[in-house]
Amino acid sequence: MERLALRVEQHIRSGLGDWEALALEIFQYQFEKNAPYGAYCRSLGQSRVTVKRWQDIPAVPVQAFKSVDLVTFLPNHAAAHFESSGTTQQTPSRHYLKTLTFYEMALKKSFREHVLASDAKIPMIIAAPAPAEAPRSSLSWMFEVVKNKWGEIGSQYFVQQGRLNEVKLAFSLRKAQEVGKPVLLLGTTVAWLALFDELDKTQRTLNLPKGSRLLDTGGMKTSKRLLTREAFVDLVQEKLGIAEADCVSEYGMCEMSSQFYGYGKSTYLEGPAWVKTEVVDGLLRHYDLANVDSVLALQTQDLGRLEGKGFHLLGRASEADAKGCSLSAEAFLN
Repeated sequence: MERLALRVEQHIRSGLGDWEALALEIFQYQFEKNAPYGAYCRSLGQSRVTVKRWQDIPAVPVQAFKSVDLVTFLPNHAAAHFESSGTTQQTPSRHYLKTLTFYEMALKKSFREHVLASDAKIPMIIAAPAPAEAPRSSLSWMFEVVKNKWGEIGSQYFVQQGRLNEVKLAFSLRKAQEVGKPVLLLGTTVAWLALFDELDKTQRTLNLPKGSRLLDTGGMKTSKRLLTREAFVDLVQEKLGIAEADCVSEYGMCEMSSQFYGYGKSTYLEGPAWVKTEVVDGLLRHYDLANVDSVLALQTQDLGRLEGKGFHLLGRASEADAKGCSLSAEAFLN
């Protein structure tokens, strides 16, 4: 296993090695060591002998993470344990990570490529809870890694004690406007909409310094309103003065170690080279090499259409469970 882990790490860092060969070797490891996954594969008539191509690797529905621990090791030995967000009535998915190495490596490499233009430090304004407030949130952990790597001293979170402080957030943004230095805004889509509502109350708009960027994640998984990607970006431009090209959308899930990114008003997203995506019956299926110690192949409930090196995210299947970090943010706002 140690040799396999080193080859996966090398592939993520530099692209060296054959992706399909690594995927098949990871499958064989998970088939043998991840007992629930092995049983699932055998129920489908699949085994280490029958799976010969990466497309043959059985994909686990992400809902399975709610009911069984899909790991190749003892869960109490996990370096981290993330849970999906959702309503209080829902059972969360649980993703145990034996090591944070692959998760952090994948995050930093993709974030540097898709969100930041350089390795220079930048002030960050984060509309999400800190890990101390949400220790099982992969999103909070993601933002903390980014803040520690690229955030200037003074970068801060604006969800405390389960509540987004829209007034304090708006004040900090006005200060950033006065200072005239670009800032990076990170948060859920629904949190930014709450900020826009606060700005409407005071009949104010902002014009943040040129080069400021906003990343939103989670989409409009909320019962309060329905908004298209285009309409959301129009609001960012109107309320904050951030250019369309500087609006970044992020798509990820607690069951997966890698993320996808898009720009502006487009629904198009691209992931890293160590992830392959298929569309099966209209639904996205991801194969993530960074999921070394859980499950490589994940069947989502997200609708999509392949294009080029990525895909268009088209929403959720009608029968899908409501989930996502915007639901978690909505719970804070409620």
